[in-house]
Amino acid sequence: MTDAAFQRCIHPDCASTFAIDEVRVTCGRCGSLLDIAYDWSRIPVPKSLSFFEHRWATKGFVNEGRLDFSGVWRFRELMPFCRREDDIVTIGEGRTVLQHADLLARQLNMKPARLNLQYEGLNPSGSFKDNGMTAAFTHARMVGAKRVACASTGNTSASLAMFASLSEMQGIVFIGSGKISLGKLSQALDYGALTLQIQGDFDACLR
Repeated sequence: MTDAAFQRCIHPDCASTFAIDEVRVTCGRCGSLLDIAYDWSRIPVPKSLSFFEHRWATKGFVNEGRLDFSGVWRFRELMPFCRREDDIVTIGEGRTVLQHADLLARQLNMKPARLNLQYEGLNPSGSFKDNGMTAAFTHARMVGAKRVACASTGNTSASLAMFASLSEMQGIVFIGSGKISLGKLSQALDYGALTLQIQGDFDACLR
């Protein structure tokens, strides 16, 4: 690989690699899924958490930029697969906060203020899926994609449709027969995603 970031097959007996800007859904050798990997010896990374703490403290400042406003991309040095910051697709996802769960802690015989829960419903689409979708659409923009698709029973479809609308790409959602949350389906439709129902289950939608 010529880039420090690349795609790698998740199957341990294969581990084939492909360029970061190749358009692939599965491994061309064994058919397994792909993940993003990095050659960290070639990538400079911050040496201290204070670097990211500063971004958290200034995340609402207009002059700090749109990427610092994102709870995902303020850590962009730790996932440096995107060559140009202009390609990054963000809508302020990941700005969720920890909530004290003292009542639950008491039920679990834990000390007060020792248990916190991350409330992901504060994300733009109301789902934690936004945290991954921002990276997916950034890669889609990198490779020049015009259409994006998913198989979904709920949260993924809502998040994909929202990001597709933001990115001016055609969102396509495949759902199985009667296998989707109506609330999430309405989000996908409201954002203009082409929503197709097929005879079959989630795996059939993926195929």
